[in-house]
Amino acid sequence: MKTLLKFFITYGIYFIFVLLEIGSLILVVNNNHFQRSVFLTSCNSFSATLYKYNHRVIDFFSLIQVNKELAAENVDLRIELVKAQNTLVSLAQDSLSFNSFPSNPEMNYSFYSARVINNSTNKLLNYITLNRGKKDGIEREMSVVNPQGVVGIVKAVSNHFSVVMPLLNSQAQMSCKIKEKHNSSDIIVGAVKDIGSLKWDGLDYRYASLMQVPRHVEISKGDTIVTSGYSDFFPEGILVGTIADFEKSSDDNYYKIKVRLSVNFKTVSYVQVIDYKHRKEQNELELHAEK
Repeated sequence: MKTLLKFFITYGIYFIFVLLEIGSLILVVNNNHFQRSVFLTSCNSFSATLYKYNHRVIDFFSLIQVNKELAAENVDLRIELVKAQNTLVSLAQDSLSFNSFPSNPEMNYSFYSARVINNSTNKLLNYITLNRGKKDGIEREMSVVNPQGVVGIVKAVSNHFSVVMPLLNSQAQMSCKIKEKHNSSDIIVGAVKDIGSLKWDGLDYRYASLMQVPRHVEISKGDTIVTSGYSDFFPEGILVGTIADFEKSSDDNYYKIKVRLSVNFKTVSYVQVIDYKHRKEQNELELHAEK
């Protein structure tokens, strides 16, 4: 208490001076219009400046919340965009209907659209990964095609993905037939030159070899190769490729045929997975007949 009294006694005159100055200023402002106008203008300008910086500070600290809200909104918009893109893709792929691959009337096929999310063409055992799985109706041993022709067969499936063994796999082998040129408009019923087995030799992603075609069959470059339908994988008549070259071996009873594949496996993006509804019944019957 003594210290406080000593402080006021020492510096009291300064406090009295400040109070007198404030009182004088108040009297001048209140009793003179010009000085009052100047004072009010200065106060308003000072207040506006304070409000301005106050809002800047508040806005700066509120940016964190604003950024969070914008980030959440961007995520929602991205999800909606992906959904819209997937819908458009499905609509576009659904246009590749069963009519694109005419088959025997007793066959029953369903088609599922899918997008390629991983692919390889430079290995001996190449595989393709699709963005559809068990939850989308995809199962093992379903066949896979695109508008260009045969792609491969589903070999492994999870809930959301599936892995396809394409023709560009040394373990893949498929029954094919060579169409007669004069019957090129008739894929299914038209006469064929012969049936062979297609297999990739692991050298060039554009070509495969057609085997077991006897030398007495007349073939020529440009002949069309399609699926034979002699399996429960592919409908009959799906385009596989064309004969690029062939030769007759003197020590063999079969041609050496080089087939240019119709599908460009480096650029394949969207495919159709084919489900043959009677596969299980056909397999069981054939196994029973073999006993």
